[in-house]
Amino acid sequence: MKNQKSDKSFACRATRNRGTTLCGQRLAGGCLLLKLLCLLTLCMPAYAQSAGPDNLQRNLETAFMRAFSDPIEFRNSEIFQLLGYKPDEIAEIGKITPRPSSIKIMAESNGQPDGFKNISVICTKVIYYNMTIDQVTFDFPDCRLSLDDLNQGRLRFLGSDLIRLKTEVSSEDIAKVFDLVARARKLSSLRIKLDKDLATVHGRVARGLLVVDFKIRGSTELVDPKTVFFRCDRMEMNGFRLPRNDVNGIFRQINPVFDAKKTWLNLNIASISIRRGFVETIATIERRKG
Repeated sequence: MKNQKSDKSFACRATRNRGTTLCGQRLAGGCLLLKLLCLLTLCMPAYAQSAGPDNLQRNLETAFMRAFSDPIEFRNSEIFQLLGYKPDEIAEIGKITPRPSSIKIMAESNGQPDGFKNISVICTKVIYYNMTIDQVTFDFPDCRLSLDDLNQGRLRFLGSDLIRLKTEVSSEDIAKVFDLVARARKLSSLRIKLDKDLATVHGRVARGLLVVDFKIRGSTELVDPKTVFFRCDRMEMNGFRLPRNDVNGIFRQINPVFDAKKTWLNLNIASISIRRGFVETIATIERRKG
């Protein structure tokens, strides 16, 4: 009898020990699971951040800066291919590569991984032929980008129908361009002042053996989406005001000051305005006609 009781007591203790061991194992397993969950919780924000808006912003800035600084990368962005331009026209793309000194990107998603309601690229000190444009804003509405290329720091458009532009050219930058024209036309001492809706140009012009001081006042006029005239309100030579007919005759030889029909781009100007210190132009580059 005693042996039977001892056996039963031993069996009970063994059962309790096994239960305790199982409970301990389960508890240890539960703790391990909690530790793993905590570790994952700590790691997830770092992973989300690397794949989130900050990383997208960096990729966009890298890709646009590379494309806007290198004619080959600019051409390979395929924006002009999507807009229907011919290979020989696209080959000329190097001449209009922006080459900004710095850029700022603002992107608005349309809910799709590769889609955007708009990407706005604000560029400072853009080089355009022999002109420096103080600020240019490029807007790409309703566009799609290749995410694979973007992750490699390269820009490639998968869809786009339009480029919107806003340029701000300072009076100093305009004067530099005028200076090149002036030397060819025997003009000197050019000074340009820009106020709201008014431009004033001072300088000297050689007429045979004489040098004449001149002063011109006027404003820009958008004749149509592709043509800009300069309308002279007043012109003086050595302090004497020229008759209107003489002024009109002179500017018939000068105007238009800009003619978009002479460029291969389908460029349409929405507005051109003289502001204090700069000229603001708002335009679009659209699909190639024909």
